Amino acid sequence: MSTRTMLRRFGDEAGRTPLAYLQAARVRRARHLLETTDRSVAGIAADVGYRDPGTFSGIFARHTGRRPREYRAMFRRHDDHRG
Repeated sequence: MSTRTMLRRFGDEAGRTPLAYLQAARVRRARHLLETTDRSVAGIAADVGYRDPGTFSGIFARHTGRRPREYRAMFRRHDDHRG
């Protein structure tokens, strides 16, 4: 199968490009780690496959509307008020 055919079929099945699918999966995992661990943002970036924390932070913000540190702080504030 050619690369072009594989990309088209992937898009037909997943509704997005392989890169968009991969980024969404990485952000989903990062959200979980930010919510449940105290690992550094740089550590989480590496855990989900990004060498550069800045690149990770930009992609995370594009997907969630918040930078990783902001997301963690928002989640922690919400979690603290559950009482």
